[in-house]
Amino acid sequence: MRTALYARFSIEKQSESSVDDQFRVCERIAEREGFTVVAHFSDAAISGGTSARPGYQALLRGARRREFEVIVAEDSSRLWRELSEQWRALKELQDLGVHVVGHGLDTRREESKILLAVNGAVAEGYRDEIARRTRRGLEGRAIAGRPTGGKAFGYVAARDGGTGNIEVNEPEAATVRRIFELYASGVSPRSIAAKLNAEGVPSPGSTWNRTVRRASGWVASAIHGDVTRGSGILNNRRYAGVVTWGRSQWKRGAADSAKRHVSMNGKPLHEALDERLRIVPQELWDQVKARQSVIRRGVGALIRGGHRKHAPGAGRPPKHVFSGLLACGVCGSSFVLRNRTCYACASWWNGAACSNGINVPRSVVQDTMLAGIREDLADPEVINEVERRYNAAVRDARQPKVDNRTRIRELEREIANLADAIASGALRSSPVLAQRLQIAEAELARLQGHRYGKPAVLLVPNVRTRYLEIVASIDQVLAKDPERGREELRGILGERIKLLPDESGRFLWADYSLGLTALVPNAEIMVAGAGFEPATFGL
Repeated sequence: MRTALYARFSIEKQSESSVDDQFRVCERIAEREGFTVVAHFSDAAISGGTSARPGYQALLRGARRREFEVIVAEDSSRLWRELSEQWRALKELQDLGVHVVGHGLDTRREESKILLAVNGAVAEGYRDEIARRTRRGLEGRAIAGRPTGGKAFGYVAARDGGTGNIEVNEPEAATVRRIFELYASGVSPRSIAAKLNAEGVPSPGSTWNRTVRRASGWVASAIHGDVTRGSGILNNRRYAGVVTWGRSQWKRGAADSAKRHVSMNGKPLHEALDERLRIVPQELWDQVKARQSVIRRGVGALIRGGHRKHAPGAGRPPKHVFSGLLACGVCGSSFVLRNRTCYACASWWNGAACSNGINVPRSVVQDTMLAGIREDLADPEVINEVERRYNAAVRDARQPKVDNRTRIRELEREIANLADAIASGALRSSPVLAQRLQIAEAELARLQGHRYGKPAVLLVPNVRTRYLEIVASIDQVLAKDPERGREELRGILGERIKLLPDESGRFLWADYSLGLTALVPNAEIMVAGAGFEPATFGL
């Protein structure tokens, strides 16, 4: 049987040789079972609690392409430390006819489900226990006044300094004090960000080794943050000399462990005053807090008076068709409504952190983009592709997903043996034997029907007509229910629409692709935007 090997280790402190060691164990298992190794997959320094592992996802894709029949891992915890993902993946692999083998694990055996349930619960519990012990240790360090990790603008992290403690970064501390002074004098966070960007002042994280960076300059949200969560320059209590720990806790999502969400604990589990780390004088801190309080009371009064839409920062659900679907092609930030009539790059609008300063009327975006999308969807090549993929998807759904030849041979032998036993007269009166023979014959008939039945040929003459009706009704859906229409567009578009300035700096080109998955059931396809003429927006 063709076999793929999988290995994984969790943290960067573990040796890279851990993967080689695991592969060596897996190869012994494969040799013992008579498997033929055809592929190796691995993940380094990634927790098994998330399914967002490149090697693991490549392994699943290989299984879906029927590249192997067995997966060998040292044990189930290398593959999963999350029960929900373990059972989801096992059910998919079972449908694909792919088995999982390791130490004390073999899904070819009936008792494997019990062992997997126990091992999976132990693996997930072990991961939770590690998290609990880590948090306990960090709390002890916080109480002892020792660093607990993390970085903050205005300070040198303990691991980067020579003293082993967090130290004040004087150039950044001067910028922090300046931000507080500007805000206390009445300058808005957006204007402060624009001023700092114009002067070329390095922004928070600009020198950090980040893998993902939304913008390279200051944005208003980095300054005003969230008062409740204590985020943002103006809400960091460390600038007032107060060191806190345990204010919030990050938890992995239950449905998708790759996503994490933060939950606030109400108040910090530990806090202490350390004047050595103070950057902002207490009087200046109090002035900023007083201005924030006045602004919050004003927003609250607007909301209580029924004017939520006029309350800055109050938040509201999007009501326009392309809200959340537009992105700046220069910096990757969202293209948002800067006022009631115009879209603009969020990074440019919230502090000039992007060079794309073109403003586009909302009416132009909506009318031009819809016309372009509608035209692309009605392209004969796209229609032919939809029709072909639809027919292929339905034909595939009607075909057996697993090669049943081995099971058919087993059933044929079993039925022959049962028939011989009954014919001999030794077990003629056994009702259990007769029932087993009946069950085996029924299963054989079902599998032979799948194997020898006529190929499913689907002729759907209305696919093209129905598809064109959907395309023609886009405008009606958007006018009647913008929220539903926005979700439909999100499915039709392979990704967000990128708006890029042309060479003159006066026009924006819309770069997008059509994701036909939303229009074709059970099909994983993507038609690239190449070949489609992009829509053009004029100022």
